[in-house]
Amino acid sequence: MKNIQSPRYNNGRYKKIEYFLKGFRAPFFKLLHLNSNHKFNCPICNYHGAFMRKNNRPHAKCPKCGELERVRLAYLTLLSIYSKQKASQVEVLHISPENSLRKYFIKNYKSYTSADLHRQDVDYQFDVQDIPFPNESFDLVFASHVLEYPENDKKAIGEIRRVLRKNGIAMLPVPIIHNKTKDLQRRDPINRMMHEPGLDFFERYKEHFESVDIYDSKSFDDSFNLKEYETHNLLPVCKT
Repeated sequence: MKNIQSPRYNNGRYKKIEYFLKGFRAPFFKLLHLNSNHKFNCPICNYHGAFMRKNNRPHAKCPKCGELERVRLAYLTLLSIYSKQKASQVEVLHISPENSLRKYFIKNYKSYTSADLHRQDVDYQFDVQDIPFPNESFDLVFASHVLEYPENDKKAIGEIRRVLRKNGIAMLPVPIIHNKTKDLQRRDPINRMMHEPGLDFFERYKEHFESVDIYDSKSFDDSFNLKEYETHNLLPVCKT
């Protein structure tokens, strides 16, 4: 996959400063919306109160940690799969890392490796179609909203499977846009996607993994507000 740059792309260099500054907004936002009838719990940072709007989605973003529905779902799923003791034995590869999950992995898991094609705030830069690690290097690969970008998504899925150990897990959510996946001939000039995933996209995982379990907003309490585009906040957990 070519290294395509976008003038709007944040390469990650200043993300630490961005996250630091955003941490100051929660008390003010909570005070301004003190009488809101819509209050939720963030399992990541333990914030309780009104959530912020994200584009056309009301109550989507936690004002304290800044994370959205899909990251809250991922965090809760990780807690349900890995006990504290089990997590301490797991080696993680985190592709296109989310800030809160990066902190969580570093604090609770045996080892942590971050990666991205473009960003500079990671341990390695590489194309997910050609992962530069030996076979069976990791116990968990987490790559959220990644597989819609490579030209050959099936090769990328195969690479993720290759670097996983026996009894390993890959968490590979993608944005669900259609009922049926559309594979594009040319990269979309706006969102850079090569694939517009549908509800059938997860069938591609079954060609490489022993099982694929789907977690969604119904898997956890409504107080966390995990709904994204109604029922389309889905998290596939792929097991070797």
